[in-house]
Amino acid sequence: MKISIIALSLVSLSSSAGEYETSIGFGHQYGGVLGAKLSYKTESSKYYGSLGLIGASVGFQTTFSQSSKHAYGLVIGREEIQSEDGFFFATYDYHFNGFAKNGLVIGTGLGVTREDTGGMFADTGKTETSTAVTLNIGYKF
Repeated sequence: MKISIIALSLVSLSSSAGEYETSIGFGHQYGGVLGAKLSYKTESSKYYGSLGLIGASVGFQTTFSQSSKHAYGLVIGREEIQSEDGFFFATYDYHFNGFAKNGLVIGTGLGVTREDTGGMFADTGKTETSTAVTLNIGYKF
């Protein structure tokens, strides 16, 4: 009896265990212009960090089922061109082969960016917050 309870516990733990996924692309989810994303993915959610040529971000996504092609989430980070003082987006992604499979991903997001009023090369000490829309395109392996 004791062995069967332990075995059932291990089966339930292994079914909820996640896996790692890598992807490359461009947009705020990939740290700006061009970057790579490392994700920890379970059946219906993904937690990731990304590093790009001009920035970095962290975020998460969730879907209603493993076979779904639609995912929703949040991303926060910074990049040097449009949001050197940070950004925050609510995101939607479409996974062409499904959330759980490798393939092309295209997405958008709506949120806010913060940048210095003097632009990228002049720090005036004042920060401007603006509403922005982002586009993300990537490929997951």
